[in-house]
Amino acid sequence: MTELKVDPRQVAMVLLWIVMILSLLNGALLSLYFYFGESALDDFIEYFDFGIEGNIPTLYSAVALLICSALLALIVRLNWHRPGGRRGQWLGLSVIFLFLALDEGTAIHENLSDLLELYMPAEGPLYFLWVIPYGIASLVLALIYVRFVLGLPRLTRLRFIFAGSLFLAGAIGVEMLGAMAADDAGYDTVLYTVLYSVEELFEMLGIVLFIYALLSYLAEETGGLVIRLSR
Repeated sequence: MTELKVDPRQVAMVLLWIVMILSLLNGALLSLYFYFGESALDDFIEYFDFGIEGNIPTLYSAVALLICSALLALIVRLNWHRPGGRRGQWLGLSVIFLFLALDEGTAIHENLSDLLELYMPAEGPLYFLWVIPYGIASLVLALIYVRFVLGLPRLTRLRFIFAGSLFLAGAIGVEMLGAMAADDAGYDTVLYTVLYSVEELFEMLGIVLFIYALLSYLAEETGGLVIRLSR
């Protein structure tokens, strides 16, 4: 049997390199688009554009969110028979990240925006109406989980809070700034492109930090993460 030790820092660095490469490709290709206008690169840009669904960055984000859900499920198993293990809260987080992974892959939030536009105007910071139900859900979840997060070990707690803040700053904060830019001048502007690129970058970095926090928590609770491969 072969044993592979999992180093949370190394895993986080690999993911960070992937995020940086995707971000650089997104920025470089969009810069060429705005400099040269329409060209033969347009089809290639779509594979790496942070503002388009169903491409390589979307696939990466969906997989990263799915990894979060799987790691949270491992923590549920670890705490299943522990007194005060709060398995219900960990399980709830696992389900939430599973939904976010599905949402990232299928654009549920965008379809929700289309539905809400039938009943209310889409304008200004609420040009993308999905931020209303998702913002309310984020607030409700924050209230539900505040005691849970405060009860975590200090380093894990700080990592969770920073990762969540970074993710929400992009997903809702910068998203609303992008909504204002799109409502004011349309989608094909440098400003809107910069804003949605920053939004996605914040989300990706937040998830990298959260994966690092989860792996570190598992390593601390188990005395080291090891993957055993049987021959």
